[in-house]
Amino acid sequence: MHRLNASSPRHTARLVLAAIALLSLGAGDLLAASLRGKVTYEGPEVRRRAIRMNADPNCEKLHDEHVLQDDKIIGENGELANVFVYVEGVPPGGPYEAPEKAAELRQEGCMYQPKVQGVLVQQDLDVINDDPTLHNVRCLARENRPFNLGQPAEGKRTKFFTKPEKAIKFKCDVHPWMASYIFVMEHPFFDTTGPDGSFEISGLPPGEYTVVAWHEIFGERRTEIEVAADGAATSFTFTE
Repeated sequence: MHRLNASSPRHTARLVLAAIALLSLGAGDLLAASLRGKVTYEGPEVRRRAIRMNADPNCEKLHDEHVLQDDKIIGENGELANVFVYVEGVPPGGPYEAPEKAAELRQEGCMYQPKVQGVLVQQDLDVINDDPTLHNVRCLARENRPFNLGQPAEGKRTKFFTKPEKAIKFKCDVHPWMASYIFVMEHPFFDTTGPDGSFEISGLPPGEYTVVAWHEIFGERRTEIEVAADGAATSFTFTE
């Protein structure tokens, strides 16, 4: 079998190419892990009430049936939706730049979509009105500059936040049932649970972390966890 001499130009070239490939991946790609888990609710049965949209006929006619309140969406087995799960502090590998793609807060059917989300500091946020009616968008920021703007039918405004801040509430004074929350983060290690209560935080460097789960009604839970190179799993349980 032919062996390549370690001091040959061909061998040196291969080593250089391999080193370039590794450097192009970066440490985060080589060591990235995933944190997965599920959030559930335990407690008395929660009944979601119908929202009375008849105050604005333009909202009411957008739906064929009653729309239920979206502050407590719980599955048959206690799966809890709209829980924001994030890593506290700034994990190694930063600073993390804001993505070029804008986040979106949409007004659809006179409801905010999504209910809860995270954006990075300096990331654009497109506030979009898909409804054939006027909305008032009030941002109740504390660390960032709050704003209050009227948004006509099918309009768009772009905003951004300059400082990290947790759970900024958005509301509509015209339609008081509308509420949404945005977390302004310094890193991308966060997720929001869907209807099945699950979350996944990808690309997290191995290490020890405090992980926080936040819900607008049930409050906050936190846990300490060690994330290995092959990932980790954890869960949260909320009660009334």
